[in-house]
Amino acid sequence: MCSILFSSKEIENLQFVNERIKHRGPDYTGLVKEGKYTFVHNLLSITGEFTKQPFKEDDIICIFNGEIYNYQEFGDYKSDGECLIPLYKKYGNSFVKHLDGEFAILLVDFSKDILIASTDIFSTKPLYMAADDKDTFGFSSYASPLQRMEFQNVFKIPANKTYVFKLSEFGLLEE
Repeated sequence: MCSILFSSKEIENLQFVNERIKHRGPDYTGLVKEGKYTFVHNLLSITGEFTKQPFKEDDIICIFNGEIYNYQEFGDYKSDGECLIPLYKKYGNSFVKHLDGEFAILLVDFSKDILIASTDIFSTKPLYMAADDKDTFGFSSYASPLQRMEFQNVFKIPANKTYVFKLSEFGLLEE
């Protein structure tokens, strides 16, 4: 199952904010802070080796919830999520078109100043978004962490959607 949380807003009480999604990933909680951005991943280890997230390579950080069925087509990876950053580097913003699976993905490329948020074709793994203004936004597996952070405009991203945002201004570049 797993769960993810990303925010540009300071998370003042992670235990309180993460409480409603931690049960989806009780095996490990990974946290990475990069500038004003916080990435949280709660891991439920089912298949493959115990692989901690967030994934970080160069100026790219990625968190995801789900299962990538065809990950072995892309190389020799111990876990399905490990293929995401290499696929992004190879195919750019359209890397999710090569994935077969159930997923909610959030990838930030700081060097290109972009944020990519994507859901699978059926939105089996939900992804919620909140944006109070161009500086204050977040994403989560469920609405409750964003509501607990007092975001006002929380909504579920529709199935089969990939959004590419300019990170520094949180402006939509592609849909």
